Amino acid sequence: MKSFSVLFVGLICLTNLWSQKSDYATCSGSISISANAVYRLNFLGKSKQDQLNLYGYSKEDSASTNNIWLHYTPLTSGDLSLQILGCNAPLSIYILECPEENACEKIKDKEANLLFHESITATNQTTKFPNLFLPEGKTYYLAFNTKKNRRDSLVVRLGFEAKTESGEKIVDSLLLDMAHIYGAPIYHLILIDEQTKMPVTARIYLSEAGNLDGTYRASHLFLNNTKKLKATIRIDAQGYFSKDLTLHKIDGSHDTYDTIALTSLSKGSTAKLDDINFVGGLAIILDESMPKLKRLKDFLVLNGGIAIEIQGHVNGEGKNNLSAQRLSKKRAEKIMRYLIDNGVDSRRLSAVGFGNTKPIFTDPKDDNERESNRRVEIQIN
Repeated sequence: MKSFSVLFVGLICLTNLWSQKSDYATCSGSISISANAVYRLNFLGKSKQDQLNLYGYSKEDSASTNNIWLHYTPLTSGDLSLQILGCNAPLSIYILECPEENACEKIKDKEANLLFHESITATNQTTKFPNLFLPEGKTYYLAFNTKKNRRDSLVVRLGFEAKTESGEKIVDSLLLDMAHIYGAPIYHLILIDEQTKMPVTARIYLSEAGNLDGTYRASHLFLNNTKKLKATIRIDAQGYFSKDLTLHKIDGSHDTYDTIALTSLSKGSTAKLDDINFVGGLAIILDESMPKLKRLKDFLVLNGGIAIEIQGHVNGEGKNNLSAQRLSKKRAEKIMRYLIDNGVDSRRLSAVGFGNTKPIFTDPKDDNERESNRRVEIQIN
């Protein structure tokens, strides 16, 4: 199986909800976010005055119910940075620290710790706030409040750098040295973050690799190998796109090094799903596609804080027509139905068909180019 081919569509993330019924103006409807990403969200235009003044955390007398609620749970302690990149409405910002369990109830009972509160006027300039140190084992809720009836966009960047309380950087590094034959060639597999180049600890599955076959957990994996191999490598790390390598060459005649860069999940980014095949002209998934669909399901289970839009594309000749649109959407819906039947919450999924309106090759010259146009992609929402 090939890897998810990640195609970034921009740094700003156009954030949708798990469903149209979700209400991120409330704590219980808050959106789970990742660090080191940019988010664009719209206020929902709530029209009431908040009689509780944000459960008593607001210092103003005129708080409305027109909020955007986000939440973030860091895996380690570290420094949180917050930047407002743009908002055309006046804004009040609150950051609350609370236990991971029953967080919204704790907030309502005023048992959360208010770490930060500041109000700013409308701005299209970047506004930076002082870093906050966040201990691990807590969940952090960010509430953004504006005036009633406003539906302005808020563009915000949440940054996080893993550190100890004394300020030392924490590296997500786990060395697994399985090389035990002195003097024999060693295969080094190293996983890093595509942007920061820092180590990333992940689950590594090796198959069709003889004595190397197995499941490992590491950011740096060392294995003795004396054979020329064409192995399958699957990598899963929380907060990153899964990566699959098929027929990956490993040379056992000398020490070899593979450094694999993982792409962090960024809302708005798009990934192509290879090896998803249908019966020609129909929305019937071929059995050969099942391993890849299972990988997609596992990916969603591993990254429970994201939603996806499944996008179908066909290679129809000429102008886009209604039948091409319908077929592409039915195929996307088939994949969505598989995921729902296998335990993925339907509120995290949506399906759309683009027909042949977004070809990779506008004038395909051969079967390979036509096959590239006939594809399924997922977009992180």
